[in-house]
Amino acid sequence: MAWFSRFTRFGDAHLVYGQEAGMSCGIASVIMCVFKINKLRPGAQAVQVEKDIYAKYSTASGGAYKPETQGTNPNHLVTVLNSLNCGKWTWKSTSGAAASKLIIDKVGVTGLGPQVQVNPIIAAIKWSGPGGHGVVIDTVRSVAGSKYATVCDPWDANVHVTSIDETKAFNYDAGKGGFHVNVWGSTKATGGSYSSKGANMWVVHRI
Repeated sequence: MAWFSRFTRFGDAHLVYGQEAGMSCGIASVIMCVFKINKLRPGAQAVQVEKDIYAKYSTASGGAYKPETQGTNPNHLVTVLNSLNCGKWTWKSTSGAAASKLIIDKVGVTGLGPQVQVNPIIAAIKWSGPGGHGVVIDTVRSVAGSKYATVCDPWDANVHVTSIDETKAFNYDAGKGGFHVNVWGSTKATGGSYSSKGANMWVVHRI
């Protein structure tokens, strides 16, 4: 897959990585976090970093990672992130309003305009139906008294602006909050109807 530049109504831009395989959303999310924190850009060096992340995950999981048939484990993702010069990481299983508060606390809240320094987290969301999905939230914006999370989704390689409130469950709907046009490159899908409906999730974040 490829990198895509996405823009939001908050006057900022987000680099979003399109996952390469059906179940590689966790790895794609790690790649995005490393690039965002270390200010890397797509290119020859970036390709090597991506290969290293896949290799490190295989080592952490104790066998060759098969992204078409294997999901990712938060313990292994933390091990990989802690080896990549992007801070100290941990993870927590959470749900409901506690999940929203954790996301807001760890990402931080900013206003309008470009945001150079970000503190992204990985949210592994359990859908209201079967399965789940890993995404990156790299900013939380406060506008006119409301907060919005910018969800970088590797499935459609898009940013979905999603309302977030620390007193309510975080409901991410992959079919809403995003508009994009691909002038080159391909993604696994465009949007989707999957929704979390406040279900449990695990959050991988820096300490």
